Amino acid sequence: MLVEPRKAAPGAVWRWSRQALQLLWRGRGFWLALSLLMCLGLFFVHRLPLIAGLLAFGALLACILIAARLDRAGPLRLGEVLAMLGSHRRVLLPYTLGVVLVGGIIWALLLARPGVPWWNILYTSRNAVEMLSSDGFEALRQVFVYPAFALGLSYFGLNIPGLTSFFQFPCMTLLGLPFRDAWRLGAAGQVLNLLPLLAVALLFVVLPVVCGVWLPFLVPVLYCFFGALCYVAFREIYLGVAENSPARAAPVTAVAPAVARPSPLSSRA
Repeated sequence: MLVEPRKAAPGAVWRWSRQALQLLWRGRGFWLALSLLMCLGLFFVHRLPLIAGLLAFGALLACILIAARLDRAGPLRLGEVLAMLGSHRRVLLPYTLGVVLVGGIIWALLLARPGVPWWNILYTSRNAVEMLSSDGFEALRQVFVYPAFALGLSYFGLNIPGLTSFFQFPCMTLLGLPFRDAWRLGAAGQVLNLLPLLAVALLFVVLPVVCGVWLPFLVPVLYCFFGALCYVAFREIYLGVAENSPARAAPVTAVAPAVARPSPLSSRA
């Protein structure tokens, strides 16, 4: 199968955002529970940046696969989603681990401020939360500021020069391409659609900051939104499908009609 990236039609970012929100609405209960649990997990491991990075980046990639599953097969069921993620584990787990480790090494060697020990990527007590604030809004910010920060950094993990490209992961999982072929195809689609993807990069930077400061309770939703956004952009550029599939109703299990049995009274002569 030969796949060539296409140039997206004008208004791509607005169209992708609309379609991503539609997919979120279809599976709203599942999305919300998943992202909330993930963000709470990130809060509890925020002293361990490498572990937090694995959780955040893995969650974003999982959201891409979940969006594809929701678009193609209708309502989400926990067992089916877990089975789907398990079927992609040989790509999902090594890819997540590799990107986070490379990102940690780049941070330690090139980005760490002078005097900051390199082992801060493994453990840090800087800005650690010992006790939640008694103010509810401030407590929400304490919980969700780390997931927001990790989400903003995840865009750069999707674009490590020479190693990753924005559409590489869906090319590997949804098209079945090997690592280097997926990187080349993902990079080609990214260059062909440079302006829309620069706008997506801006969303990755701005929305986590806005939500982290003013709307912290929306940070979990951003993980679902960006995962779905990446999927619908990939679908249009590589598969030529410009709209979500029609929503499917949950299948109804057929129940055989009950056979009427005579009651003890009606069976008497």
